[in-house]
Amino acid sequence: MDSWAEMEEQILEELNLHRMKADAEVFSRLERYSGSEAGEAAVDYLVQELEAAGIEHERHYYELMRSLPVQASVTVKRAGEPDFNVEAIAAVYSGEAHGLTGELVWDEMCTKGQLNGLEQEERFRTFKGKIVLTYDISFPFYYEAARAGALGIVAIWPKDIHHHDTMGGVWGMPGSRDRDLYPYLPYVQILGQDGLKLIEMVKAGAAAVGTEAAKGVEAAMGTVAAKGMAVTAQMDVAMDNRIVRSSMPVATIPGKSESFVLLSGHYDSWYEGMTDNGAANVLMLETARALEKFKDRLNRTVVIAWWSGHSDGRYSGSTWFCDHHYEYLRKHCVAHINMDICGCKGSNAVRFDMSGMEGEAFNDEFLASYNSRKPLAYRALDRSSDQTFWGTMTPVSIAPQFYMDDGQTPQPPKSSDILRPAAMPAAFGVGGPFYWWHTREDTLDKIGDDVLARDCEIAARLVLRYAMEKPLPIDMSGFMGEMQSYFEAFAEELDPDFDVAPVLASIALTRKSVEKLSDAIRAYPKQDADSILIRTAGELVRLKYTYSSPYGHDYAVEHQPYAVFSSLLGVHRDNTPEDRYLMSQTDFIRQRNRMTGQLHEICEAVELQLYRWQVQ
Repeated sequence: MDSWAEMEEQILEELNLHRMKADAEVFSRLERYSGSEAGEAAVDYLVQELEAAGIEHERHYYELMRSLPVQASVTVKRAGEPDFNVEAIAAVYSGEAHGLTGELVWDEMCTKGQLNGLEQEERFRTFKGKIVLTYDISFPFYYEAARAGALGIVAIWPKDIHHHDTMGGVWGMPGSRDRDLYPYLPYVQILGQDGLKLIEMVKAGAAAVGTEAAKGVEAAMGTVAAKGMAVTAQMDVAMDNRIVRSSMPVATIPGKSESFVLLSGHYDSWYEGMTDNGAANVLMLETARALEKFKDRLNRTVVIAWWSGHSDGRYSGSTWFCDHHYEYLRKHCVAHINMDICGCKGSNAVRFDMSGMEGEAFNDEFLASYNSRKPLAYRALDRSSDQTFWGTMTPVSIAPQFYMDDGQTPQPPKSSDILRPAAMPAAFGVGGPFYWWHTREDTLDKIGDDVLARDCEIAARLVLRYAMEKPLPIDMSGFMGEMQSYFEAFAEELDPDFDVAPVLASIALTRKSVEKLSDAIRAYPKQDADSILIRTAGELVRLKYTYSSPYGHDYAVEHQPYAVFSSLLGVHRDNTPEDRYLMSQTDFIRQRNRMTGQLHEICEAVELQLYRWQVQ
């Protein structure tokens, strides 16, 4: 058994479930909203425990734009009928409303699947001056509805327990140009059964307006009387939107190198939030305690950060840290392990969301012991959780996903269509069958002892892999092959106006360069390759997951890899408004230039590094 394997075994033995349960008890008594007294009490406790373990740490203070719902309700009114009061919950960053009244319209097209540009234009045209009832809970929908002149949105959460969500397009800390992207439109969610009742009421009202009797009324008295048969809604929304001061503890376990692995998770919560994200907080603390005892043997440094501003500030904490430690991250961060929604009682399986630089073989090998069936193929990361560090060119990003596998639900096969990954069964998705996600029900009893121990082991093993292995264990060849597959698929499916041939040519040249680099790393084993791998592999990951400047942050919306190119699928002159098509052409050419330019710079960086190694 080599020293690293022995070290891993010893570290895993150090992980103490009893201690984690005691930590969890403390967190269960604190509703940890960012900047709140209870939130700061949680940081006090973490700092106390870090000090007790002799772990180097710093407490960072910062300001954020926090948003918390205070009260929300929807009252539906129909002529000659008693008012129907609907319990509601406002989203983070919702606008306020005080007696806001308007016709309630059903967004029927939200059930029609993918819509082209002209269909979307027609859809939103009907929203002006209306309160919109919909199943669409995405921010892009919210933003377009606001642009279309909607008065407010009543979104239907399909389950029957209130679930908190966010309607903010700005990622974390806003800049001055982001001001208009903050929502002003009142937005609430209602429960599934209430939503079905409202849909029926709106449809019945529309049918009544369309009757011969109604038409006769309209002819005799004008449209107002006929419209009186329609359904109206009154929205009342109160929010606590303000700037607050919050703090975040960041622990450092120094290794032999300045290169470091970042282990992170948010400590702010909805209510006591024990699986989202109290369990992650305590397992991160326990991992820090265990690693501290072996710091003299770590090849790389380990940084462990507990973020605030995640749920109630749209990832403000991790964004602030990234902005204020940009050079440190850009030069030295080799991997980011993000722990979120952990310890869920009943979870018996694990999958990975990853950058893709880690390699499929690693995914299958690492997860084999945590799944009774063959592990699910890794999925590309999306714009969720605290995936804030792509602009800093961090090569490895892993977000473990924990779920229930009943052994009966068909496993989604790896899709042959790279642009359209196989749909993930509900049991395997974020939150999955864990109905308590973002609800009052996320209490201490939702943590399973065995699951907490497993998830802590996974976090510790992942950190140790990237803190110990030299050279950095990545699969650049596999990543480049995947990139080529993406753009070959784009070449097949995009409109001829969007020609990706120059990108494919640049990919071919870059594949040759990174293969030469991999060969050189094996030929010069004593050379520290971390810097060049951050520069090359990290830049490749950045190209996959971002579309703007490395010094800023893309919008906080879900998107596919190579987002701008993916957004153009199905876009043609004959199905897209003329102005939108012109904008799409502009977006495309700028992103194509970015891809070819950055790939060229990667090739140059590789050649320069190879020269340096040869002359040393």
